[in-house]
Amino acid sequence: MNRKNNSNNQILYNTILTNLQKAKKKKIGGKLESHNVLPYIKKIITDTSPNSPKYKYIKDGLIYLYSNHFGQDQVVRRSKESINKIKIRIKKQLDVLEKNSVTANEKISVELSDDQEIDILFLIWCDMIHDQNISVTNDNRSFSKFINSDIAKKLFGDDTRTFIYTNYIKNLLGILIKNPTKDNKQGQDEFFFKVSSGNNIKDILKGITASTKPSWTSGWWEKIWKREIIQTVSYNSNQNGENYEKNTLLLHPNEIKPELFKRQILVSIDQEPNTSKNVSSALFRSKSVNTHVKLLQPTISLANLIDPGSNMVKNSINANKSFLDASNTNTNQIRSKVRWNIIPYEFKLGGMNIKTELVERGKPHVKNFKYTYDYEINNKKYISNVAKGTGNKTDDSISKFAGDFYQILTALRMQKAGQLYVPASGDGMFCVIYAYLAKYVYKTTPRIIFIKDRGGTEPTNLVFLNLKEYMNNINTRSSSTRVFTEKRKFNSISSSISGSNSNSNNEVSSTNRSIIKKARNAVNQNAKNAANQKAKAKAIKNQNARNEAIRKARNAAIQKANANAIQKARNAAIQNANANANQKARNAVNQNAKANEKQNARNAANQKAKRNEFIKKIKKFTNLDNRTKRGFILGFNNGENANNLLKQAERDNKNKKEGLAAIRKQTLRKR
Repeated sequence: MNRKNNSNNQILYNTILTNLQKAKKKKIGGKLESHNVLPYIKKIITDTSPNSPKYKYIKDGLIYLYSNHFGQDQVVRRSKESINKIKIRIKKQLDVLEKNSVTANEKISVELSDDQEIDILFLIWCDMIHDQNISVTNDNRSFSKFINSDIAKKLFGDDTRTFIYTNYIKNLLGILIKNPTKDNKQGQDEFFFKVSSGNNIKDILKGITASTKPSWTSGWWEKIWKREIIQTVSYNSNQNGENYEKNTLLLHPNEIKPELFKRQILVSIDQEPNTSKNVSSALFRSKSVNTHVKLLQPTISLANLIDPGSNMVKNSINANKSFLDASNTNTNQIRSKVRWNIIPYEFKLGGMNIKTELVERGKPHVKNFKYTYDYEINNKKYISNVAKGTGNKTDDSISKFAGDFYQILTALRMQKAGQLYVPASGDGMFCVIYAYLAKYVYKTTPRIIFIKDRGGTEPTNLVFLNLKEYMNNINTRSSSTRVFTEKRKFNSISSSISGSNSNSNNEVSSTNRSIIKKARNAVNQNAKNAANQKAKAKAIKNQNARNEAIRKARNAAIQKANANAIQKARNAAIQNANANANQKARNAVNQNAKANEKQNARNAANQKAKRNEFIKKIKKFTNLDNRTKRGFILGFNNGENANNLLKQAERDNKNKKEGLAAIRKQTLRKR
């Protein structure tokens, strides 16, 4: 017993050094690094974690956080505490994660029709092209070849697939045709070229630039699909589209306030702009003054943690790790301001089986060793956290795509479990893929918060898709409920997507519509006449009631006038008695007002000086373009911390400088 207590009082750092020397590891000069400490931290977490199902995955999540987010220097500093203190810290961290956890069953399975599998592959193809995640080749240009590519086979199995021009794909192309850009008046031709055989579409080709080294043409299509997201999933149901429009709200982030929401909404952020942080700003503004609870509650899932863009989100783990890994273990400083969803969910989606698993990356006690999660798709491992530009190999392409896809599936898993849990993103393809899977595969109402871009430095809007029913009526801009650019004509859209019938069928349909329209007009006219008669009778009755009300009001006014006269005389006497006191009070108020005015002037001058100084420092970052500089200045004007903005600007300037240096180096001639 005493021996155990003695070991708990030992400093972990010293214990590791002793063990490494006993094991005759290579000489490390008496200095440890995080890869030496992490195996010991993992063992303490495993030993400290309660033997309970609810802690089964929480301990793995905490191991991942120590290895990837708490920081290498911080891990080494923690090892210089006693083992007992480290155990206390880890126990509190486990309990905080458990207390703030939101979960569902680990596995969910759905089957796919042939059309659905083709639809999903089309969206994957578009997403990979948009992210420059596949190279420009003849095979990758052709969708009919992509569906039988290595990527498609690794995702959905080895079956040979036949191209289908599905109604959903037809709908997406139709939306592009109806929404040409300034640069492209032809709608979809810049992006898609339909290859026909007779009256049938047999393939879709992706447009490329005409040059010696071609590249994919501009990715504006995803912005249009995001803007028209309701039409992407309502082409076969006019009523759905109208209901979605009515249940959707558009707001500026600065219009968000806790009184808007009837209940708490769990928000999992995929992506937001680097400078404005629109979604995170909205989440902060939803905090109740009385309860200190955010009605838009930031929620971090395992899918968020292992996505390469996770650190770009202001409400990410990096913004909250100081609370979860606070220095003082003797108080309640170890806490969490976010909810956690760190179960490694498993999804079966037709021929795809995807899950995640905690693994060792590298060898213990060897540099760069860490614990991380890998994706496992159809029994094959793919590394997580693959950033854009790592390469065009098949596995890299799949890993990059899986970052967003696993977030989408996680959100849908929570929604199917009955949680009011919504993803939030500014990524158009993320939004469109989510909406399709929600509506047509998981058979649930698509609920998402997405960023509606306006361009330039103007503030963007947040679209609360199908979330208005969870929000209270508010007095905002009259245009707040208008999400889209024009009033939709769902009947005409639906018919154009479904395809044309024969001329005879069209004539019969036209005749039937005419008869139905006349009958409907007659019914409406009769109802209108009856309503008019009822309104007249009600008006006469209301007039009599109004006359009686006027008589009573007149008598009440006379009585009130008499009472007012008496009260007025009484008030005059009181006013005379208090005149001197009131004058003194006014003098004091005037003096305070003058003092406040001077102070406000000083504050304004100080703020102006700080702003000028901030602008002066920003201008020193010569590698940043003017638009980026304006973004940082706008952030300062909106009250963001100047030091944080300058640090971010310095990092961006450094990255830009290094990028330019690399480009110049490549262009130099070899001598």
